[in-house]
Amino acid sequence: MASSPLDADASLTLSDRIFAQIQTGIVKGDIPAGSKISEPEMAKTYGISRGTLREALSRLEERQLVVRAPNHGARVVTLSYEELIDIYQVREALGGLACGLAALNMTDAEIDDLKKLLDEHERSINEDQGLSYYQQEGELDFH
Repeated sequence: MASSPLDADASLTLSDRIFAQIQTGIVKGDIPAGSKISEPEMAKTYGISRGTLREALSRLEERQLVVRAPNHGARVVTLSYEELIDIYQVREALGGLACGLAALNMTDAEIDDLKKLLDEHERSINEDQGLSYYQQEGELDFH
């Protein structure tokens, strides 16, 4: 299990950290779409109880990243092309609205901080020669 900045945050519960790690694995594709989640195997991998894992899986289910079916267990969600388009259209609309509101309400200091952050992101992309760009869950530093 790889170490992450989440491991150092004492305010997070074990379930919070496992939730974040599994969510990142799903988003990055390390845990492929449609794959079955074996509770005993995953609990052993993360060194946690199945109760802690179930709590994390419930949160993933709330985020619609995992689907559970009685007597079949949990699977990573598989989205159709149409579902992906729907999601991106909603994100595009909400993102535009949020940016417009932010532009109207940001202080000069916040604008300067945002410019610095975008410069950091650009450096990261350039260092990787534009081949990949991944941000932790939800692009929290930007949003």
